[in-house]
Amino acid sequence: MKIAVSSLGSSLDAWAGSPFGICTQFLVVETESMDYIVISVPPDQIDPTKVSLYAIRALANQEVQVVLTGQVKDICRQTMLSLGMEVVDGIERVTVRDAVEIYVSQGAEGVKDYEPPPYKIAVSCHGSSLDARLSQKGEPCTSFLLVDPQTMSFDLITVEPGESLEKTSVNAVRAAARSGATVVITPQIRPACCTALNALAITVVLAQEDLTVREAVLAYERGELAPPPQR
Repeated sequence: MKIAVSSLGSSLDAWAGSPFGICTQFLVVETESMDYIVISVPPDQIDPTKVSLYAIRALANQEVQVVLTGQVKDICRQTMLSLGMEVVDGIERVTVRDAVEIYVSQGAEGVKDYEPPPYKIAVSCHGSSLDARLSQKGEPCTSFLLVDPQTMSFDLITVEPGESLEKTSVNAVRAAARSGATVVITPQIRPACCTALNALAITVVLAQEDLTVREAVLAYERGELAPPPQR
């Protein structure tokens, strides 16, 4: 069976569930072997109306039988259903690998009933309290607070300095991954670092540098922070 999963990254351990129509890549997974290919939307197709059309055509060409995704418009759902593809939407905070395995073992209802584990938010900052300000643009990330948004308890995570800004950024990605963060809040991020974090199933959002850690976490919880623009 071939299952297509809308994804933020290009590996089985990337986050699944990007909304259909704005998602720019899909993993088509062969369930027997867990081998997969990545279908990327060409840069000149990044338009809500064109993305849907291109994606549906690409998935149909791959003879996909099931599509796992986030939000999906009714017209897209009906089009895929007419092409013989089952559509399961509402996917969130689950990796591509887990989404596929849950579908194979439990079917569509298992995917829809999946309860994601508690998440923690890594906030890039210079300080050791919730009232610390976010890191300034142009400065290396030397530490971040790992915050539990349910309790607002936190741990200070330091980043190993590198010989260059680029190397320090790589160390920050590694530190965030090791800490168990599922979300990173920062005023700015290199495209390569954003891609690496997304591939590790870590969501990246941008926040104003004048916010405190507490304010940034609360803004994320209210849905006010957006991911970096795609390049």
